[in-house]
Amino acid sequence: MALPYRHIFLLLVTFTFVLSCFPQSKSDIIKGIKVEFKKINADKSLRKVTLENEEFLEHMTDGGGELTGYFMKGQIQKVSQWVSFSHGNETTEFYFKNGQLIFVYEKFDSFIFNPQKELLDRTKTETTFEGRYYFNNNKLLDYGTTGHNRFEDDTIDPEKTLMKEAGEKVKQLTKIK
Repeated sequence: MALPYRHIFLLLVTFTFVLSCFPQSKSDIIKGIKVEFKKINADKSLRKVTLENEEFLEHMTDGGGELTGYFMKGQIQKVSQWVSFSHGNETTEFYFKNGQLIFVYEKFDSFIFNPQKELLDRTKTETTFEGRYYFNNNKLLDYGTTGHNRFEDDTIDPEKTLMKEAGEKVKQLTKIK
């Protein structure tokens, strides 16, 4: 006995609805985050606001720094921070969707030691740390790091620390925008 087309259609609609009710997997959420930050990086229409050195740094560093916010229709999309220290350069990028933090990328490029001059060569670097932190609904969903990082000490919570830093950077930039 064959089912009428109407019943088959209702079964398909019901099946599709049931599947859509299941939460996304972690890998699906991360894929979506990657799509979002690539889209943000490709968008050349974002309005850029930049702060230099003492405009955002609590303590001046050897090489200074730069904090840049990228806005669309007044809403933050990305914050990029670059700070130069005596031993290397630190880069941190915060990405947002609908005002919520979705991704943080951290990188530290250490200056390479020149044995002939017996000092660090500030023109040559090697990446000694990289970190990628994925957020969903203001919670750290997943992360991966290479090299030594500031969260190796169990007393420092990466979720709270990165959420707080992102908020502080946005606050600094929105005072100016």
